[in-house]
Amino acid sequence: MKIRLFLPLLLLLIAAQDIPAVAITSPMPGDILRGVVAITGRVDDPNFLSAQLDFAYASGSADTWFTLQTFAQPLPDSNLTNWDTLSITDGEYTLRLRLNRTDGSSQDVSVPVSVQNDVPIATPTVAPTSTPVPEIEVQVPTPFLLAASPTPTEPPPSTPTALPANPVSLDQSAIYKSLGRGALVILGLFTLAGIILRLRRN
Repeated sequence: MKIRLFLPLLLLLIAAQDIPAVAITSPMPGDILRGVVAITGRVDDPNFLSAQLDFAYASGSADTWFTLQTFAQPLPDSNLTNWDTLSITDGEYTLRLRLNRTDGSSQDVSVPVSVQNDVPIATPTVAPTSTPVPEIEVQVPTPFLLAASPTPTEPPPSTPTALPANPVSLDQSAIYKSLGRGALVILGLFTLAGIILRLRRN
């Protein structure tokens, strides 16, 4: 029963030993910083004397550090300070959190970062996915030739054919002859009638 009571306490002690006394939890190594950046971390040690947060140029001297914040009390996980990166030039920097103990020893933790305020943010370009365009089959109609119609030619004018002579047609001389004959017959008839009338009277 007593073992069960001490087991959680033992686990807490083991977990506490795994947690580092000094740590910068944000920003992470290699992060790009812009504007005002919150720096979080912890400085928590039983032999705490003091602590300070510094930064330096990554390419500068190792002994040239600029203090951002000093701490007189241990700090668990919390916001250590807000760093205005607009006050410095763009470049590569190193953040350092140093713990000073009462026994005269110290412990450091550092994080390399990059400040890029004047560099535009590169937006990732998404390569357009090519959608296959279906091929359009163009059907060309088969050409066909129209036979040229012959040029219409006018039919030759019809030549009137001569009609055969009318057998019953009478010319002018024949008419005169017929009239003369008729007149002679009539005269003959009148003469004959006159003779017959005379003979009856006698």
